[in-house]
Amino acid sequence: MGPFPVSYGYSYILLAIDYVSKWVEAKATKTNDSKFVVDFVRSNIFCRFGVPKAINNDR
Repeated sequence: MGPFPVSYGYSYILLAIDYVSKWVEAKATKTNDSKFVVDFVRSNIFCRFGVPKAINNDR
């Protein structure tokens, strides 16, 4: 989501939501590039919860 007004250098928010359990992972980011998204998904989703059956996006 974003861009938002810059705060501490961050202007975007990356959200990951489990629609079954309603669990949310959120991270403030300085850019909205794909490298950051891949790193976020690997470290915050795959490593903690395993690989999901499906990933949806808003684009």
